[in-house]
Amino acid sequence: MAGGLAGMIAALAACGRLLPSRTDPLNDPVEEFEHVTSSEMETSGGGTMSTSLRGDIHFDVGQDQLLEALDPVWREVTEYIFEKDEGFGSRTVLVTVHGADGSTVEPRELLGSEAADQFGSLSFIHFFEHYGLI
Repeated sequence: MAGGLAGMIAALAACGRLLPSRTDPLNDPVEEFEHVTSSEMETSGGGTMSTSLRGDIHFDVGQDQLLEALDPVWREVTEYIFEKDEGFGSRTVLVTVHGADGSTVEPRELLGSEAADQFGSLSFIHFFEHYGLI
């Protein structure tokens, strides 16, 4: 029984489920963009399965300007993830974008109505396509 448990733990660790989340160095360059007041994103997972980028980006603009301010920031995030994951687009996007007026959006809204209306998680492959990386 102990061998089976050890095997299961090893398998989960191999796919990234037991690896701790870590604050990503991406936050520093993101905070340099105009209108960004803070960025608290972190990567989780360590392999090509069960990986994500999660967290929050805060802006000093309201809902009417939020997606416009997010677009160049998210392009940088997408290019970073593209390089980090060597073009493998399965990393899940779990980021919330906050406006100064309390509004929130998800990066998926940059993709248009088809992706914005999808329920469930969204992977970076959609953003790789959107920004012409693949």
